[in-house]
Amino acid sequence: MNTYEVKRVLNYSDSKIFDLVNNVEEYPKFLPWCKNASVYNKLNGEFYSDITIGFNLINETFTSRVVFIRPKKIFSIATEGPFKQMVNQWNINFINNTSCEVVLKIQYEFSSIVMEKILGNIFETASKKMISAFENRAKQLFDKN
Repeated sequence: MNTYEVKRVLNYSDSKIFDLVNNVEEYPKFLPWCKNASVYNKLNGEFYSDITIGFNLINETFTSRVVFIRPKKIFSIATEGPFKQMVNQWNINFINNTSCEVVLKIQYEFSSIVMEKILGNIFETASKKMISAFENRAKQLFDKN
């Protein structure tokens, strides 16, 4: 299984970063490989999402169950799609009213060798760029000009 983990201190409140990460329906606006995202079956502390990722002519949709504890944790596990297993875990740690530490851990394995060959390197690159995409979106939304 492929694993990627990154830690960053961001100059935004834990609540703002949590809301940004948990707003899955907005992902297509700032994650370049995310073509579509929808959320459904919302309950207290969880929901399901369908996300379509695309690279050139290849598009794949996967379903995830997302469980969260506001504003500290978001845990997403793929339940359908091209992954044998995919888990995203966001830990958002309060530092003070204007800063938080974000820890993103991504673990994934494609369901087939063919999918691994087609999407493996691209998905690894996308995973490594994900935290930067969220950081740039936070700047766009929260920084005063």
